[in-house]
Amino acid sequence: MKPIRYKSRTCRITTRLALLLLALGMIGCARNRAGIQIIPLSNRNVLVLNADDVIQVMGRAGFSEQQILEYGPDVRDGLAQSGAVQVRINNKVEAVFAVNLDRGDCVYISTRIRGNFIYSVDRGWVGSGR
Repeated sequence: MKPIRYKSRTCRITTRLALLLLALGMIGCARNRAGIQIIPLSNRNVLVLNADDVIQVMGRAGFSEQQILEYGPDVRDGLAQSGAVQVRINNKVEAVFAVNLDRGDCVYISTRIRGNFIYSVDRGWVGSGR
């Protein structure tokens, strides 16, 4: 019977790859625990926003440019698929974005600190907004 031999180079590469994937997985878990969670909510209306609209609504709600860049696609996808999203930071609800099509293509924004706003895709900020 012939003995089984392992190629040491292949084994080293596989081990390094496994360790790298494990490290990346742990970083991802840590970010979700300490970072922002985007939770889709059920709504009868859905709306697909463009990038400029997402920047407008998240910026007005108080999110930084980095947060908008990182979490904006999740907010956009949530509004397009579910019609509303809840944004949590450290298990506190910081903002809720909800689509309302009764008066045009509008997103209603309610924040914990900055108040409530209405953004119309066609007209911009409704009421005393920018």
